[in-house]
Amino acid sequence: MDTIINPSASGQPSIKRLAGMAFIGMALCYITLFIIYGAVLSTPADATTAEKIAYLIENKGLYNFTYVLGYVLFACLLCFCVYVVGQLGSMASKTTVAMMSLFGYFWVVVLLCTGMIGISSNELLASQNASNPAAAEVVYYAGTLLTESLGGGIEFIGGVWLFLLGVIGWRHGLLSKTLSAFTLVKGAIGIATLFSAELVLRVVFGLSGIVWFIWIGVVLIKKSS
Repeated sequence: MDTIINPSASGQPSIKRLAGMAFIGMALCYITLFIIYGAVLSTPADATTAEKIAYLIENKGLYNFTYVLGYVLFACLLCFCVYVVGQLGSMASKTTVAMMSLFGYFWVVVLLCTGMIGISSNELLASQNASNPAAAEVVYYAGTLLTESLGGGIEFIGGVWLFLLGVIGWRHGLLSKTLSAFTLVKGAIGIATLFSAELVLRVVFGLSGIVWFIWIGVVLIKKSS
């Protein structure tokens, strides 16, 4: 087996199975977003602000769908997973597990806020653009700033949660050494987005997330049998 999750850490096999399915569901959210943004939604790089706003309004329904899927639904699944992972870490220091869980729940709240801000901004843009283009530009930049800062560009909070999980997994056998190392690297990438605006960091964080969510999801499902 590539990973080890202590079966005695939780007496609820069905909870592990549900958490495993939730992790895989989160990976599917990521995959769907990559497909939508990679193959369907593509704003020209040299477009003016007015053209970007027009494109966003034209595809408002699809953009709102990505916020619901990638932030609201994802956050709900993540909330359950944070709770279950915290219960599985019973062998580790209570302080470390508590800090890990806090950052996990902070990530949930930030993602929910990002999704709802994104949807609200799109709706406000659609109502303001025709009558007050100047106000629409203010809404566009404010919405972009908030969503990028909270959950669309900086992955610091999620990175800390993952890094602490990797530390606990490595030190206490919650995860295998291989998965623990992968978790530590992924967490470090998330933390690095606080200090660098390089797009490659966000792309790597997202792509590695697909692998990580499926990996730990499969492990939890197997261990629940």
